[in-house]
Amino acid sequence: MPPDAPPTPAPEPPTAPTVVLRREGRPEALDQRAAALRVHPLALELLWARGVEDEADVRRMLAPTLGQLRPPHAMAGFPEALELLVVAKREGWRVGVFGDYDVDGVTTATILAGYLEALGVEVVVRVAHRDRGYGFGVPDAEALHQAGARLVLCGDTGTSDIEALSWLREHDVRSVVIDHHQVPEVVPPTDALINPHQPGCGFPFKGLCSAGVAFYLCAGLRTRLAKDGDTGLPDPRTLLDLVALATVCDMMPLTDENRVLVSAGLRHLEQRGRPGLSALLERAGVEVGESLDEAHLGFKLGPRINAPGRLGTAEPSLALLRARTDSEAGPLADRVEMLNAQRKRQTESISAEATALIQAEPANETRAGLVVAHERWAPGVVGIAANGLVERFNRPVAVLGMNSDGLARGSVRSCDGVDVRAALAECAPLLERFGGHREAAGLTVKAERIEEFSEAFAAAVATQRAEVPARPDEECVDLELPLAAIEPELCAIIRSAGPFGVGFAPPRFIARNCEAQRVRVLKERHIALTLAQGKDRAEAIGFGMAQQEPPRGSRVDVVFVPQLDVFRGVTRVKLHLQRLWLSL
Repeated sequence: MPPDAPPTPAPEPPTAPTVVLRREGRPEALDQRAAALRVHPLALELLWARGVEDEADVRRMLAPTLGQLRPPHAMAGFPEALELLVVAKREGWRVGVFGDYDVDGVTTATILAGYLEALGVEVVVRVAHRDRGYGFGVPDAEALHQAGARLVLCGDTGTSDIEALSWLREHDVRSVVIDHHQVPEVVPPTDALINPHQPGCGFPFKGLCSAGVAFYLCAGLRTRLAKDGDTGLPDPRTLLDLVALATVCDMMPLTDENRVLVSAGLRHLEQRGRPGLSALLERAGVEVGESLDEAHLGFKLGPRINAPGRLGTAEPSLALLRARTDSEAGPLADRVEMLNAQRKRQTESISAEATALIQAEPANETRAGLVVAHERWAPGVVGIAANGLVERFNRPVAVLGMNSDGLARGSVRSCDGVDVRAALAECAPLLERFGGHREAAGLTVKAERIEEFSEAFAAAVATQRAEVPARPDEECVDLELPLAAIEPELCAIIRSAGPFGVGFAPPRFIARNCEAQRVRVLKERHIALTLAQGKDRAEAIGFGMAQQEPPRGSRVDVVFVPQLDVFRGVTRVKLHLQRLWLSL
């Protein structure tokens, strides 16, 4: 068991950063341009601050339509994949579909399997199990072959799964890979690779997730079959709710094609036509008729659908998304909700134990990067715990779960611009495997080398920080707003300029000189408070900001994102705090 945690120190008053505007000034004739476009000036100003100035671009951003999507014909591998699917349909092949265990993988499998079934194709669908490891493995290939699949579609995986794809080829099973991960030097042995990142792919937008690529494939298949004279074909637009979900949860850029797909997907999701997602929204407390945005995808649906795959098999999520009736979806949604609650409990337990372990090790006082491990921690949950530890200790953190096979597997999260994948590369001689990107990565290390890895990782992070000049403490905001201006109508105006996310930053505002009233700490991690400016009041919540709890009655400046909160049919605005400090 981990040692007892020392007493939590009293929160320190946060220091004031330098506040900078996302873009200085205000465009000329903004009000006149807004009137001509029939939009609110604030929506136009938000677009302008993000570099959208041309009138045609503004119109496209404010009213994205499926007609703006560019045709997929230039995608490498697309024609070959279509030919195989047409043959499979015409000749009655059984098709195997395999997806990864995260949201993108499960939705991609659901899209491919569901659309082919709607065309009358017999499908065998399977998703990854965390205990079997990441990706499409030989056991998965064998299982689909034994199930009679003559063609296998790999979704959100396959690009690097050389061994399993080779096994399929050796057993005369055709394959298509639908993926968006980086392509290795060795081209996978598949009949068709559809991946925008592969050399020679002429599709101009490289930011699609696998579900987006799968949607294009289904739409292209419908077009091809219609040209061949088929009628009564299923409409691929019914898949857009899944595409939007995967795009946001896989943190793809919300620009170009993705902006169109997510906007259309949100409209489709609001109709609650997919029983599984409708049931999950209900269990997440989202009321029928509530307007949905990207936050519902990223914070309500995504974590729940991810939960089963973090704990073991993603099959419950797959079954939920494939449910065809409300009565079928209900029990499945209950199971996913239960697994999500279990995932939350495990995350909270890991976070508490990891905090105690970090604080109990004197060497961690000065280490630039932290590593913490325990034999009881589930590898699928440690990444979420690492995020919270980064917030608490303001350093990159690696959290590892040790297995009975003598290996520790886990995740590392970054902060302050540290490239954690590069840091792991410096430690490569100590690791069994690693991968990822600048902000987040995964690794496997032998248990007996964890302490050695801890020192090497801390040194690698320290080297990076020494080489990069210290950045000024700045907070970038769009505008300063008084609390009196924060009404539900404001959220509707902001939403009209969305969806927001990666590549199209959510608006951030600042309110100054607010009195902090009714300050409460929730679950020892979050703060809830009432802010006041004269007679005006606003409710606010700061997730993970318990260490920044301001004294009651103090004056604070806050950076926030306004969000609509609907409870029992009543709509209110709640400020989601990004940062606060004592007013100067």
